[in-house]
Amino acid sequence: MEQFKKILDALFVWVLKLAMLMLMAMVVIVFFNVVLRYGFNSGIHWAEEISLVIVIWFTFISMALGVKENLHINVSVLPRKLPAKFFLSLDVLKDLLEMLIGFVLIIYGWRLTLNGAKSFLPATQIPNSINYLVLPIAGIFIILYAVIYLTEDLKKFKGGVQA
Repeated sequence: MEQFKKILDALFVWVLKLAMLMLMAMVVIVFFNVVLRYGFNSGIHWAEEISLVIVIWFTFISMALGVKENLHINVSVLPRKLPAKFFLSLDVLKDLLEMLIGFVLIIYGWRLTLNGAKSFLPATQIPNSINYLVLPIAGIFIILYAVIYLTEDLKKFKGGVQA
């Protein structure tokens, strides 16, 4: 499992680098569009469209990163005097719910991608499916990282390790 996690992490590093490049490109595009619009009364006709695509991709890649790094919001309302297995069972439930969300992203994201291929973005004439292609990609990463955490949590649960 450790080797699988290393391979997945290496692959996800490339996805994160892509997200960083896209974010930098978006900043440059929006900056130049603002300068052209207010300074020269013209603008880049495709800037908003490309910026929206980048924001969509960045959002879903960030969601997968949140699962990878276990950064999603956790609320610890219950007192820590309860047994450790109780909290481990909540972690297992969280992992299963993340997997469910990943499956939903893959199934419906793929359907949206196929439907989006029938239409095109107006300014760039890029297929609209580009907006939705990131959903199954993010879903795959979410499921794989949730499976890793699930196996770790189940090992703790069976081993009786204190959480």
